[in-house]
Amino acid sequence: MIEQRVKYSSDNCYFRGFLQNIINKSGIVGSVEQTNGEIVLRLDDTNEEALNKFSELSSKELPHSMFIEDITTEIVDGTINPSEVVCEPCNIAPCPKCLDDISNPASEHYLDDNLICTHYSNKEPYYDSDTTAFSPHYTKGSCILVCDASKIDEMFILTDDEKKLLFSIEKPTIKATIKSDEIKEFSGRNFIDIKAPYNMRSTLVAINAKDAEMPYMFFQGGDDLKAIKVQDNFSIIRANRVAKKLENLKQNPTLNRFENLAKEANFSEAVGANLSTKGISFIVKNAVDTLEVIKFKEFNLQDVLEIMEQDEIRAKLLANLQNKFGEIYNNLESNNYNLFEALSVILDVKEIGFNGLSEKALEFRGNGGLKVDLNYNESSVDYSALLGSVISFKLAGADDYYIAYSIFEAFGDTAISTLNQLKKQFSVKEVIFMGDMFANSVLYSRILSKYQLSKPYFSKTIALDD
Repeated sequence: MIEQRVKYSSDNCYFRGFLQNIINKSGIVGSVEQTNGEIVLRLDDTNEEALNKFSELSSKELPHSMFIEDITTEIVDGTINPSEVVCEPCNIAPCPKCLDDISNPASEHYLDDNLICTHYSNKEPYYDSDTTAFSPHYTKGSCILVCDASKIDEMFILTDDEKKLLFSIEKPTIKATIKSDEIKEFSGRNFIDIKAPYNMRSTLVAINAKDAEMPYMFFQGGDDLKAIKVQDNFSIIRANRVAKKLENLKQNPTLNRFENLAKEANFSEAVGANLSTKGISFIVKNAVDTLEVIKFKEFNLQDVLEIMEQDEIRAKLLANLQNKFGEIYNNLESNNYNLFEALSVILDVKEIGFNGLSEKALEFRGNGGLKVDLNYNESSVDYSALLGSVISFKLAGADDYYIAYSIFEAFGDTAISTLNQLKKQFSVKEVIFMGDMFANSVLYSRILSKYQLSKPYFSKTIALDD
């Protein structure tokens, strides 16, 4: 018999359900089991006709899943015990069979907005109540719905792995480099979040838009499932579907997520970095307890500016900033921005905040950044040193995108240095990373490149942040 083992980093049942449905339709003697991060498919290879039918249906109806890793196939001896799979309703995109039915004018389900997928061995359908509005016009913060997949290379610069992720059955939102001059002009951006049609409503919108020769549409949203692919790593940044749900292991939300990650990784002891836009902290889990042992204090811009004014050197930096970039200085003085908003204002980023700063960093295409000062003082991280460092590079004429790139490298380096100290102090080897700052590929790449020997753990199934 044929035995195929699929390393599958999710407990979701729908991919196994698709396989069972194809087994049933092809008439082949087969079984499909899912345990311990693996799906095992066994097929009778003595019935050539049924095997060919299974292969034909698989090529047409089996979707790609973003949770698939390695696949191995071999011929083995043994007996097949035919399986039965019943999958619960899942919030996934229309499958290839449904897409064919709804887009084929000859189909009885052509443009049928009531069509519900039942092809992953689900007895009960998933009812989607999405009311998202799609428009040909860009508004601030919009994502793009890819309506014509054949135009993807004309619109965006994506790796093959990113394309596979984008068009997987889960249909996550990913960050893309804009190639189309038209989209750049409409949005005023070089990078944007994009998504393939992810439910029946968006699929129908995409079909109608494509027929009207509109290869994309804009919409507000995309945080239902946000993912990133960096080097060989894949992570879910945030999600309200498909990702593994958290168990209630700790009352504190940050520690609870960390405990869930440690449990998934089978770590009894670990140190971790929570690099979140809502607050940065470092965590230690040992036999005694799990605690945030270092927590960055809340950033207060006006307090930081006051501290800078009391320092002779940094006061001069602020004075020079006022003289050379008066509008930026006045903006800082009159608003109480958060950390990423303040940094993006200094660097004259169009979209103020983490996302804008992150996209500005992606504009730098070289290697190696400036030495941005992100160190600790007696109580916490020294925000005045960080802002002073960034302002000094700004005054020296460094490109804004180069400084932004350097900021994210600095966060990565500080995280690595802090974790190394905690590993030594608490005699712990394992390292876990979490937090939505990993939506920035500069930071993610920095961790992977400089911390490779420590084998940092990034979950593939649990979202890194709320």
